[in-house]
Amino acid sequence: MALSLYDMNQKKVIILGAGISGLSCGYYLKKFHPKLDFEILEKSNRLGGMVFTEKVEQGIFEWGPRGIRPNGDGQVLLEMIEDLGLWDQITFANEGAKKRYLYHDDSLNVLPYSIKSFVFSPYLKILLNACYRDLNCISFNGDESIADYADRHFGESFRKLFFDSIISGIWAGSVEKTSVSAAFPLLKKLELKNSSLIKSLFKYKKPITDSKQYSKSILSKALFSFRGGLEVLVVALKDYLNDHILYEVDIDKIEFSDSVNIFYNGEGHYADRLISTIPAFRLSSYMSSRLKEKLDSINYSPVAVLNLSMLKSALDFDGFGFLVPSQENSVVLGMVANTNTFPEQAIRDLVVNTVMMGGDRYSIDKLRSIDLAKVAIDFLEKVFNKKLNNIINKDILINTLSEYNEILLVGSGKGVASIKNINEINWKRKSLKFYRMLSSFYKSEVNKCSIYR
Repeated sequence: MALSLYDMNQKKVIILGAGISGLSCGYYLKKFHPKLDFEILEKSNRLGGMVFTEKVEQGIFEWGPRGIRPNGDGQVLLEMIEDLGLWDQITFANEGAKKRYLYHDDSLNVLPYSIKSFVFSPYLKILLNACYRDLNCISFNGDESIADYADRHFGESFRKLFFDSIISGIWAGSVEKTSVSAAFPLLKKLELKNSSLIKSLFKYKKPITDSKQYSKSILSKALFSFRGGLEVLVVALKDYLNDHILYEVDIDKIEFSDSVNIFYNGEGHYADRLISTIPAFRLSSYMSSRLKEKLDSINYSPVAVLNLSMLKSALDFDGFGFLVPSQENSVVLGMVANTNTFPEQAIRDLVVNTVMMGGDRYSIDKLRSIDLAKVAIDFLEKVFNKKLNNIINKDILINTLSEYNEILLVGSGKGVASIKNINEINWKRKSLKFYRMLSSFYKSEVNKCSIYR
């Protein structure tokens, strides 16, 4: 998916942040514009941002994303991986781990994954009622919350189980606060074409990605990673971009005039264009413009990640993982069975499972006051009705961009629009362009962060 961000009459481009977005941006600049002068400024001494793989004696611990969808925009990333010579290190998700579960009302229930499982699903009545409701739904041409959208199309029971689990368990957000137009624009687009989402999906054709097209045998896979974890990609991008990356850069301030003036490590530097891929709160601390107010309005919700390594025999679980609806009032958002999904990452007879906790209903101080390892293990013992012994565990608190912040709040599609207006109107008058890569404003997905070229 090509973006016309880069006018090659510009002399200097600076990228803030060497996470997957910043590295991908640098990759495409170097690939398509090898003569362009650009730098990637990184605050720390490590690259990758939220992509963080830790190799321990007991297995591979992923502290951020653990897999990438190959379909759609994922093909852009597959092309990058192939160009970087990493194809032989890819591992695709195990077909046997395609089952997804929900845990609620003291029961672990598998979601339908085939016609047979649909027919015998404990959710059959809810699913049939949801289909009937959607087929008779009347379209609404306006912004609304995901909760309101789901209730109109599928009913409250469906929303509380399925939509809520996705938003709270994967995004750490709230269906009542999140705008469907901002979070899932395709759902609103399909609704306006044909009131029923089901009818629209039958007619919908996915746009062709502006990249190499891969075979159905690859695109049919649920996810892919690397045998050594996702940070394999970060290391390859580091080697490719090493001459363009500056580490431990301490930025004092950023000013805008006829050029971008960046003051870091005690010196002033200029750029014709500035591309920021860093979190909004950090970018805001460097600015004193109208954009600062908008960036400060973006809220972050805390998520705790606990990786557990144990013997295969300790846990009898055959799925990808499970999510927990917020109606359960649990700090646990869900669990991912990493080595079920990517068996090639397993070491000896050990498996690694990741438990996510926190989200919309918790502050970071509240999370820090909880014995998260104990809470998570107790919860898993309840879910699987089994005592878990001999666990090697680590926990870490991270900030992830809240998907219910002002930019995605109901009625505030103007949030992103206002930021764009400040960038594209006010600063264009000074013949200056500033770009905030919007991957941090939307879902945190590796393939979404890597399509800018």
